[in-house]
Amino acid sequence: MSARLLDAATALFAEQGFDAVGVRPIANRADVDPAMIAHHFGSKLALWEAVVDRLSLRLTDRLAAVALGPGSASARLDEAVGQIIDLLCDAPELAAFILREVVLPSERSAYGAARLANPIHHILRPLIADVVAEHRADIDVDYLFVALNGAIVVSIVSRPLLDRLADPADDAQFRARLKATMAAQMAARIGI
Repeated sequence: MSARLLDAATALFAEQGFDAVGVRPIANRADVDPAMIAHHFGSKLALWEAVVDRLSLRLTDRLAAVALGPGSASARLDEAVGQIIDLLCDAPELAAFILREVVLPSERSAYGAARLANPIHHILRPLIADVVAEHRADIDVDYLFVALNGAIVVSIVSRPLLDRLADPADDAQFRARLKATMAAQMAARIGI
């Protein structure tokens, strides 16, 4: 039941934002009694925090293995970017949630930064720093981290626009095009 509530809350927070969503629509989407939100999470805010924490675990688990794995720093960074793309393409509402509820300023964005952005930054920053040091020392590692992740999130949220501007893509084509584009952007920015 908790997973259904988290899924429903993620989708509704992504679509409408925290302030516009009440506990009743979340419960309705999860097909449970609204009292279950209080029972499992205590409050709508605690449910929102649980959504952030679950997303953070999903991303950090994938990225930690890649960042510490074998291969060159450039290859591991490319793989990490691919992992982020795959996870967010598997559940595009997560990209919308990140954009609406973590990136854009709100009363909750500090929690999102502390629990989602900072752990991912902690994992990827050394890897990005190694790649930058290998190729170009004049790029700010933290700005590159934000630019890479921002481009991924915005591209996934903007998929309907991309499908109107270019040849519409099925899911596999969209992922492949986004990964190729991100690789080209990294090559252009870093020189790899």
